[in-house]
Amino acid sequence: METSNSFWDITIHYLAPVGAVVLLGLLGGKLARMGRLPKVTGYLLTGLVIGPSGLRLISSELVQSLSIVNDIALGLIMFAIGGVFEIHHIRSVGNKALWLTLGQSVGAVLFITVALYIAGIGLYPAILLGTLGIATAPAATLLVIREFEARGDFTDSLITVVATSNIVCILAFQLVFSLGELGGEVSIWQAILSPLYEVGGSLVIGGAVGYLVSRWEPRVDDQAELLMIILAGVMLTTGLAFTLNLQPLFATLIMGAVTTNLSLMHRLVYIELRQVEQPLFIAFFVLAGASLHLDLLPGLGMAGFAYLVARVAGKITGVYLVSKWKNLSHHCRNYLGLGMMVQAGVAIGLIDLVNRSDPETGAIVTPIVLATVLIYETVGPPVIRYILYKAKEIPE
Repeated sequence: METSNSFWDITIHYLAPVGAVVLLGLLGGKLARMGRLPKVTGYLLTGLVIGPSGLRLISSELVQSLSIVNDIALGLIMFAIGGVFEIHHIRSVGNKALWLTLGQSVGAVLFITVALYIAGIGLYPAILLGTLGIATAPAATLLVIREFEARGDFTDSLITVVATSNIVCILAFQLVFSLGELGGEVSIWQAILSPLYEVGGSLVIGGAVGYLVSRWEPRVDDQAELLMIILAGVMLTTGLAFTLNLQPLFATLIMGAVTTNLSLMHRLVYIELRQVEQPLFIAFFVLAGASLHLDLLPGLGMAGFAYLVARVAGKITGVYLVSKWKNLSHHCRNYLGLGMMVQAGVAIGLIDLVNRSDPETGAIVTPIVLATVLIYETVGPPVIRYILYKAKEIPE
């Protein structure tokens, strides 16, 4: 496979820019740490600088052709987050995380819908953008937590709410989008069953592959075989989800949760994954940075600004009210809402669905989401580091 690069007037093999992406990402990460920023911010800014919105050292076509890297990396990230859902962990934070997830989700939908409607956006696209506003960025959150070795109740709550928020986002979006399609080819029953299909399909695929991995695990000959099983399982789950028009994030999270609870060596599984996932994660974030649309910022407009502010305000308010009601810690009440700021893959994936099925609505929601993702992705990781520091869960 070869690709044409927009900077050089020659055709180069695609492995060369892949290697350059990882190396430049590593350099960007080191420079970010020198500036007391999370490495993930360095990866994203590196991609922005070398991508189509910057120096154009890599083209949009190359970024698109390397989507398999993003799919595998995101699958591994969601598998790792699924590991948070151990039975004993769910018993300790499950009820609290559920209410926090609902609080920040409802807050985001209400604030965004009202703000965009006042800004002149129609009610249906405003509600649709409200559901998209629920989505967070598990990948960036997980990498910041790992980089600074954050541990504690606040960190556990943060990663759990980030994961469950994306599940709620997918289900709420499917319901609203399907209801918006009523009168066309979609019936009321299809609209109602769409979220159930998303949940059921992901549970079946992720649960089956997770069960297979856990049953195979006691029979492995060495750690390399165990690693191959996990990687193959993530790819199988992701591929089946795409085939059945499901969001693979949910399915791979279920796979991770099932593997964690059935595996006898689940901690070894995650230790082994650390050996191979880092270059994938670096490439993932550099390519994510290259996909950001700097050219959309000047045209953000009143609607984009309303979405940008209302989404964060809604999440902070929702978390604050639930924390007060449930008498949660002041760290949770004051800082957890800010940890929901980062937004990326899930929202972008869902607007692709809108563009394919309803280009008219897609033309409204796409510029708003893509322009604000650039800001959220750049500002979000340092904010996550800040709240972890304020919660006193980063080692001195």
